[in-house]
Amino acid sequence: MTWPIDFPVVALQAPDGASAHIALYGAQVLQWRSADGLERLYVSEQAVWDGSASIRAGVPVCWPQFNQRGPLAKHGFARRVYWEVAEQAAERVVLRLTPAQVPSTWTHDAQGQCLWPYAYELLLTVALQPNALHIQLDVHNTGDSTMPFTAALHSYLACDAVEQLQITGAEGLQYWDAVAGANPSHPMQAGPITFCGEVDRVYPAFTATLQEPQRSLRVEASASMGDTVVWNPGAALAATLSDIPLGGWRRYVCVEAAQLSQAVALPSGAHWSASQTLHAV
Repeated sequence: MTWPIDFPVVALQAPDGASAHIALYGAQVLQWRSADGLERLYVSEQAVWDGSASIRAGVPVCWPQFNQRGPLAKHGFARRVYWEVAEQAAERVVLRLTPAQVPSTWTHDAQGQCLWPYAYELLLTVALQPNALHIQLDVHNTGDSTMPFTAALHSYLACDAVEQLQITGAEGLQYWDAVAGANPSHPMQAGPITFCGEVDRVYPAFTATLQEPQRSLRVEASASMGDTVVWNPGAALAATLSDIPLGGWRRYVCVEAAQLSQAVALPSGAHWSASQTLHAV
């Protein structure tokens, strides 16, 4: 996996051999190699690195808007701007974002109307833990009014072949099926989640275990994340996405901790914290 030599990235290294790389652009985790040597995150060979598009890789931070559920650009602006390093150690880094770092083009419409009139401090903590990667998002409302937002840690998890992948933990949960189009259905999950075409679902939060013949991974989230999103574009949709190579859709699945079914309404001066931990099992 490579990125441009001048692309600012923070490297983490643990004594057991685990490593991670986090981009300052978007505070995006790009790489996590567990102590067993397996690369656990997916990076598209056709990912865009020049800032003209989001990076299809690793763990983008969706904030303050998930997808197109609001007036801002898809998935908000946090993943499309540069963060600064607040703290750094060998196995842990904290990145910070404030409004001063966000160009007005991301928070205003074409007529100059402000779409996001709030003050905040965001901190993203990434830490290598024994057989795990921990990612925590902290939001502090530094303004005078209540700040509404949705959020997700949009993890691209590497797999050998998504058709052979099973995800357990959601059995018996009713989910929102976005593939159904304008009239999404709400079926009940029966058995493991499997993939034979496009999958785009929002479940009530659950602990997901990804199982393949040669690897497995468990995804746990804090109670402050009320939803779990599962997504893979399948062959047809992937063919329309210029930053996914031919067949690339087979090598990842997105399983992400999210708070989107009900927006957070964060009072002035208050904090909100949420996390996702990926366990190599």
